[in-house]
Amino acid sequence: MLILRPEEVEGLLTFEETIAAVEKAFAEWERDTEINLTRRRIHAEKARLNTMPAALPSRDKIGLRVQCEILAVAEGAQHYPSRSPLVDVVFDTRSAAPLAIILSSTSRGATCDGIGFQTSDFMTASISAVGTKWMSRPDSKNLALVGAGKQAKTHLAAVKAIRGLKKVKVFSRTLERRMRFADEMSSMLRLDVTAVDSLRDSIQDADIILTATNSNVPVFPGAWLEEGVHVSSIVGSDAGMVRAGVIRQKRRELDDETIIRASRIGITSRAQAVQDEQGDIFEQVRAGLISWDKVFELREIVSGKAIGRTSSDEITVFKNNGGQGIAEMAIADLILSKAQEKKLGIEVKWGEGY
Repeated sequence: MLILRPEEVEGLLTFEETIAAVEKAFAEWERDTEINLTRRRIHAEKARLNTMPAALPSRDKIGLRVQCEILAVAEGAQHYPSRSPLVDVVFDTRSAAPLAIILSSTSRGATCDGIGFQTSDFMTASISAVGTKWMSRPDSKNLALVGAGKQAKTHLAAVKAIRGLKKVKVFSRTLERRMRFADEMSSMLRLDVTAVDSLRDSIQDADIILTATNSNVPVFPGAWLEEGVHVSSIVGSDAGMVRAGVIRQKRRELDDETIIRASRIGITSRAQAVQDEQGDIFEQVRAGLISWDKVFELREIVSGKAIGRTSSDEITVFKNNGGQGIAEMAIADLILSKAQEKKLGIEVKWGEGY
């Protein structure tokens, strides 16, 4: 078995690789619906344990990702004062042998164009990129980015990998932060990234709107959406956080009008939305504002069972409503393969048979 430390994981991957691997894994999940379980979370006061189990039969892998984190909420946004390393545990489906324990710290991870990313952000951004690829117009060039944190950085790099972006307008509540983000990302990604002074300005004339925030409330009104735009959102929530007293109401990035106006909605996992009683999508279905008939899982879309977009003028939404083990196993498989090629990590013997 191989143990990989954070400094050995850093710099192994590119978004082109992880997006392709995640897309393939979701198609495999559609062919075999038993290989992925929804993300489960246990709350104990301010602490939360996240687990994501899945199998990747095409690569003879099975395992899970696990992480513990401390939650805090201030000024309507969620924060993490402390987080454990991300831990991927990978086994061989043919022999049950343990193959790897992959540790990714919260300050290290994969890199792209010289930018350091956390492995967790790589998974989230890759899922969003796959959804955006299948649901936005292929000729999309103008991106509105709401948020200027680490998720915004990884998502911008991921969307750049699947669309020929020409102009990016970024807005966040803090002037200094959005200006710094625009300068940094323009240089690193060689893109025209401009910080704008209002949320409305960022969204105007956008082909793709990407919300990458820690917000607990909708970040823009759906009335602002123009024909043909695609919206991708990443904030997920669960009723357990409310019951545990971490937050007073379920987290949301999208308002009801955005969800109602969308002709088609993609979602990472319908079961995740129902299990967690999430504020976006699930609550609108429960309230009778929309039906599940216009909500399609990402695995259905990439496998051709459902269509992500039917015309250039319809409004589409992709809700990345929670990381899934199937995506993490695909990325862990990439990390393990590259680490073995480079002879990285510590080999541990587990006894006879392994």
